[in-house]
Amino acid sequence: MIVLFTSLTGLFLALLVLADSSRDLIPKVFASGALQRFDGLGQKRGLLPTIQLEQVASGLTQPTTVTNAGDGSGRIFIAQETGQILIFINGSVLPTPFLDISDLVGQTSEHGLLGLAFHPDYVSNGFFYVDYTRVDDGTTVVARYQVSAADPNVADPNSAQIVLTQPQPGGDHNGGQLAFGPDGYLYISIGDGGCCGDPFRTAQDLETWLGKILRVDINGDDFPGDPDRNYAVPPDNPFVGVPGLDEIWAYGVRNPWRCSFDRATGDFFIADVGQDTWEEVNFQPAASSGGENYGWSVLEGLHCYNDDPPGSCDDFLNGGSTLPILEYNHNLGCSITGGYRYRGQSYPDLEGIYFYADFCTGRIWGAIQQGNGTWESQELLLAGFAISTFGEDETGELYLVEYNGDQSVLYRIASAQGPSPTPTPSSSPTPSPTPTAVLTPTPTPSPSSTPTATPSPTATATVTPTSTPRPTPTPRGAPIPRARPTPHPRPSP
Repeated sequence: MIVLFTSLTGLFLALLVLADSSRDLIPKVFASGALQRFDGLGQKRGLLPTIQLEQVASGLTQPTTVTNAGDGSGRIFIAQETGQILIFINGSVLPTPFLDISDLVGQTSEHGLLGLAFHPDYVSNGFFYVDYTRVDDGTTVVARYQVSAADPNVADPNSAQIVLTQPQPGGDHNGGQLAFGPDGYLYISIGDGGCCGDPFRTAQDLETWLGKILRVDINGDDFPGDPDRNYAVPPDNPFVGVPGLDEIWAYGVRNPWRCSFDRATGDFFIADVGQDTWEEVNFQPAASSGGENYGWSVLEGLHCYNDDPPGSCDDFLNGGSTLPILEYNHNLGCSITGGYRYRGQSYPDLEGIYFYADFCTGRIWGAIQQGNGTWESQELLLAGFAISTFGEDETGELYLVEYNGDQSVLYRIASAQGPSPTPTPSSSPTPSPTPTAVLTPTPTPSPSSTPTATPSPTATATVTPTSTPRPTPTPRGAPIPRARPTPHPRPSP
């Protein structure tokens, strides 16, 4: 099961039993204790830094993405599952949404506004991209919008242009991550489209986008006659000119919930929600030329899930797939939320730590890559609330979200050993691009119910090894440019 949504209300209520009176203190600050890391022999190998969470904004509604525009304004943009994008600036959330497409967005099960990314040249063109599930049929829609000419804090709702669409055969596993890589291409995560065990067998099928990471060039258009496909295919995508859809960059994922690029190295982290037992983090080095198979549904983490045909699990575990760098089982949680590698300036002792969490239990881990390429992971804090997403501001400082209906909260991750400055954004930019296309709104749906329990975090962390580290995948050679491909028909479920 993926993160989010009302089916986990029972888990929220269970966590509520653990609540204490400290939850009502404002501002909220939760600190972990000093933690020891051990090697396989049980010998002490040092300490990970102590962390704390500092409340930044409250009263949010089901946030799914926290990001920045890279425009020098210092603004933080918060995408809400319900279809609004909010702006946090100068210590408060602006009362008018940057964009409100709630009438277009389905809000049942795991549907909603799931992704947001800003064009690398946003300062010049004002373009940004959203990923949402369409209200009438649940189809995944990736669309481009543009900031208004009159106000940099308000987007033009009539500027929509569809980038691509993907029909969804089920009501969940939509993925929804959007991220621009260091190559300037847009990466799109799409889940396998089904509840349990990859029922449509999509993750290993290279003739569908389901269960894949896509990579497209949004500065071109290889499909001028198709209003639902406004992008070009990078000529060095791994399946250009060979069997498989040209847009596919990597495959074998179940439900990638929050993926991120390391702003310092260009490495790509993909957190994939597991099925019955194992949650995992996959890693793609910056030198990769794509084509990785992350194993689902033959494998779940480092473990056999579906040995079909017989012998597949052995093949995948012995070089036939790219194995995760980190995993944890359902004794510690039930649904992973991927984060970022810390590259900020405020807390040097957090440098290079990859943060991730579990949605159901609120456990927060930090992982460090060792000199031999393996990863070691340490529990840093048991927050005790549902964590739906992490975020990164322009300076590389990290945030996370307590997902709690319309009482959701944004926190900043801080080191207890370092300063905890409050961002002081500069003035907003004033790009003045013009709209390009009009998207006709669909009727406003009835809102679905959301969790209302208010679980409380705890400041007590435990020493819990969380992974069976494996070597980092060996980088492939530099990609060889290929001629631009002949477009494939749009894939169907």
